[in-house]
Amino acid sequence: MSSPTMSSLWLHVDFVPMVGEAAPVGRDEARHAFGARRLGAGDMLTLFDGRGTIARAQISEQRARTGEMLVEVLERSDAPPLAPETTIAFAVPKGDRLSTLLDLCTQAGVSRLVPIECARSVVDADKLDRGERWQRILAEATKVAKRAWMPELIAGGALEAVARAELARGAAIAAAHTSDAVDIAAWRGTLAPTQPRTVFIGPEGGFEDGELATLRALGASVVSLGPCVMRVEMAAVAAAVLLRA
Repeated sequence: MSSPTMSSLWLHVDFVPMVGEAAPVGRDEARHAFGARRLGAGDMLTLFDGRGTIARAQISEQRARTGEMLVEVLERSDAPPLAPETTIAFAVPKGDRLSTLLDLCTQAGVSRLVPIECARSVVDADKLDRGERWQRILAEATKVAKRAWMPELIAGGALEAVARAELARGAAIAAAHTSDAVDIAAWRGTLAPTQPRTVFIGPEGGFEDGELATLRALGASVVSLGPCVMRVEMAAVAAAVLLRA
């Protein structure tokens, strides 16, 4: 099936109905369409569910029984996930910087995001329990990026355990570090085009020597993201961009 010609405005829905059927659009999404974009009946938009289904749809003059805006699906298709699968495993940053990390990594094309616990971690990964907020951030960033697939936020854990899990799923793994490292582009060039790849981003202060030794023993490469030291969220975004370059 050919892909629909999409509108510049993307709206997130839980389920994209079949062609000819109508979908209700939630209040927040409707507020954006009618308020910020000043759209009305007859205008076109793009629906996406974050799981690969996208549709070209038209705003209906009718409303749902609950008063929600209705949009009728005119064309519908399923898009493949971005390839190769790219994962960022990261030490959870302080404060609200996690929001920045999730938002920008989504826009950079990350497939999966996995929090890790490191020796120098100072933030409790339990903050990820606020799942509804993080999923909303991911959905908004997916909309901005016009991606059919929303990245997965995976339940993480201890550094070594996550590294072993990534290897078990067939991913090539690398740790971002500032010394004794190869350029990340050079590492990327050694991988098969379709091979999943995972880059580990350490906490403030970086990985301890023992952690790097553990990762190396598992077969991980140590890669450089550039000449400057970066905060966790910036390093995560830099790794994502360089892996997609």
